[in-house]
Amino acid sequence: MALIDVTKSCLDSIRQISEHIEGSIVYLDAGCTESLQLVGAFPLFLDLGARAVCSSENMCALDAVADWNGSFESARKIVIMTSRLLSDAHRFILRCLSMHKGGHCCTIFTSISEVAHSAYPDSPLGPDAFHEYQSLLLQDYEELIENSDLKSGQLVDSNTKGNLTLEDEGWSRFTSNEDVPSLEASSAGNNLYGDSPRRGMVDLAQKPIVSVHHFPMILSPISPRAFVLPSEGSIAEACLSSEHEDSISAGLPSLSTGLPSDVDEVPPAATLTAHFLYHLAAKMDLKMEIFSLGDLSKTIGKILTDMSSLYDVGRRKRTVGLLLIDRTLDLLTPCCHRDSLVDRIFSALPRKERTSSSASVKCSQAQLKHGPSSLARASLEVQIPIGEVLTKEDFEIDDSGLSNSIEAFRCGWDSYNSASEMVDLISLSKKASDVKFFPAEVLRGSLVSTETFKGTPYLEAILDRKTKDGAILVKKWLQETLRRENMTIDVKTRPGFASKLELKTMIKALTKSQSSLIRNRGIIQLASATLLALDESCSARWDAFISAEKILSVNAGDTSQSLAAQISDLINKSAFAGSDGKKSGKKELSQGLLSFQDALLLTITGYILAGENFPTSGSGGPFSWQEEHFLKEAILDAILENPSVARLKFLHGLTQELEANLNKTKSDVTKETSTDELNIDDFDDDQWGKWGDEDEDEENDNKEQEYDDMQLKLELRDRVDNLFKYLHKLSSLKSKKGPLGLESNLSSDPYTNKGLLYKLLTKILGKFDVPGLEYHSSTVGRLFKSGFGRFGLGQAKPSLADQNLIMVFVVGGINGVEFLFSTQITMKHSFVVHCGKVQEAQEALSESGRPDIELVLGGTTFLTPDDMLDLLLGESSYI
Repeated sequence: MALIDVTKSCLDSIRQISEHIEGSIVYLDAGCTESLQLVGAFPLFLDLGARAVCSSENMCALDAVADWNGSFESARKIVIMTSRLLSDAHRFILRCLSMHKGGHCCTIFTSISEVAHSAYPDSPLGPDAFHEYQSLLLQDYEELIENSDLKSGQLVDSNTKGNLTLEDEGWSRFTSNEDVPSLEASSAGNNLYGDSPRRGMVDLAQKPIVSVHHFPMILSPISPRAFVLPSEGSIAEACLSSEHEDSISAGLPSLSTGLPSDVDEVPPAATLTAHFLYHLAAKMDLKMEIFSLGDLSKTIGKILTDMSSLYDVGRRKRTVGLLLIDRTLDLLTPCCHRDSLVDRIFSALPRKERTSSSASVKCSQAQLKHGPSSLARASLEVQIPIGEVLTKEDFEIDDSGLSNSIEAFRCGWDSYNSASEMVDLISLSKKASDVKFFPAEVLRGSLVSTETFKGTPYLEAILDRKTKDGAILVKKWLQETLRRENMTIDVKTRPGFASKLELKTMIKALTKSQSSLIRNRGIIQLASATLLALDESCSARWDAFISAEKILSVNAGDTSQSLAAQISDLINKSAFAGSDGKKSGKKELSQGLLSFQDALLLTITGYILAGENFPTSGSGGPFSWQEEHFLKEAILDAILENPSVARLKFLHGLTQELEANLNKTKSDVTKETSTDELNIDDFDDDQWGKWGDEDEDEENDNKEQEYDDMQLKLELRDRVDNLFKYLHKLSSLKSKKGPLGLESNLSSDPYTNKGLLYKLLTKILGKFDVPGLEYHSSTVGRLFKSGFGRFGLGQAKPSLADQNLIMVFVVGGINGVEFLFSTQITMKHSFVVHCGKVQEAQEALSESGRPDIELVLGGTTFLTPDDMLDLLLGESSYI
């Protein structure tokens, strides 16, 4: 039986809609762009006959003339693919229709199913959501055309402009005048389809044919058997919990108590996630046996069970065991830094900036009441600055004129906006050579999961590698590529080691010509990402984290006093690190010092470790009152030294006060120094008579300043107290998940590299009972239980270990170490990896007697330690 391949399923789904893509202009929103970029689907679109592939958020009239297939006819078909709810994407869809008035057919594909649209809280759509949206879209389109005609015909004065805004009823409330351009915005745009005095009436007579379809395969695969959801899609951005006693962040499930929840409302993300998983399994022709661990996962499992039908169960499908797990059952693993090359790459490289569309998404009243309307997830698309690896001399060697061609094209494209009648490309090329254009900002790459080396996907192969092993593997691929290109390099290489000089030299050799750059783009991009991740400015900080976390884990196995003292020491050192912890591309930290925000992340790690190792004291936390008092004082002093941390949620509103206090402290020190240097002979007799009044004024000012300082410190103490109450909640995670019984008899090492997933799967494959693991009966199972059970025809409860295919989905997100474990189990089908973790995974499979199990791993988003800090202390936190 063929192995499961998520990327192949995505590409096959695109081929199934080829009749819509052929001859059309394809528009993708940010979520679809991220997903299809990782899948490597852009060449497939062009192979299927697409005229152009464009961005929904950055559309313009010139998209119609960017024809990659050489057709001279006007575009008559438009395909719009979105990962958002139709309500969120409506303004872009309407803008697209108004921009391409000549298009007679508009096909919309959304990753959100029709039932999910109607089930979403406060959705204006009913059970027939897609058909209703078609009607409402055409209604808004007609209204937009009519208003545009009134403007172009000057039938209204300037005072009527406000009345032309689409009325706030139906779907028009998602549209505004600034979102949808006027139809006569540019003369060049009108000439694309011709112009006439009665243009608006013609458009109304020839309304576009609109159809809406469900396209579920919008996901971001890291490898053929590992995926997350698009960061700017509605599912990933939806809140996973509302604000209540057991919630810690809108981007994470609530803490699992095993008790019925006091909150009646189901989080929007639960509904969307359940529908996504159901249609994903259906698209891959899989029948699910559903298991869940955690309160929110159980809610999703119940929704999935209610969606099942006798028709689904009766069909011959391959069975998959779906295991849903709440992220909050294990917060320690994504907070820690492991020796993983993939984790280092995603943490070191800048991510693609989010589009502005997410910030303007309208939200339901329920969401406004209970928390943030949506989450700002970090993009999975890393920006690989290849131009930083290369130098200007490298481009001067290339005689192909790449820089001149790029600049000439860009100048010619920009000339459209300057309204020049003719563009002389020869002079533009000369101009480009005169300014010595260096396209460092143009040469940016990104990782593609389908890029392979002799059939082996690059990303899949390095997922299971530590930093050193992964760098050596990348070096081997570079050497093989150079040998295939008949290139030689003048650099000494050492076997079993990959230096930055070796990698950089080989990258430069492969970029000497445009043809080599295009042919070998996959390995060039991965090698450049590896090189930048190994840079000292990034690796020093990562190594400092690893060292600090090891020290914390060792002290956690000792006493609470030693652990508290170590956390306090880290905070005090970070207060004077000279960095505010802001991330702009790469963090610039001297000598590997950790910033105060890094120390806060280590404090969270320390509290989680303390909660797992020490009983709760009388103060409600894992430390005694005196130990926690020292920690509070250390954090208070660090905040006064680092006012930039006021961007964290628990310090909102204190930015100006903290900066003013720091500036005053510095000025006082400067003033005291200058006063000591004053000579008493510099004062004349007249000044002596004024000293009394000046001293009195200065004394009043000092009293007022002391009062302000006292107020600031009192406010800070209240904020810090709230922070420690939040830390107490995080340290209680073990007591919340205590019934699971996953901690005992598995490992005696407190700093084990195996997180909850390894421990859980080890017990499941070993067919041990896992308290809290719930099985959700299928339709047939419920039928046997309620009906035929009375005749002795009851159905035995299935076991997850009995499944040949297991899909694990972590609700809230997953990190590189957990992807690593997934890949280690599935990689056995292709080649043997000599690594301790693989051996342990193989041992677990061997003990279970099931070495043929396939494992697919997914999650809401990809989590780095910095992402966890944002979730726990940032805007989405419930601190």
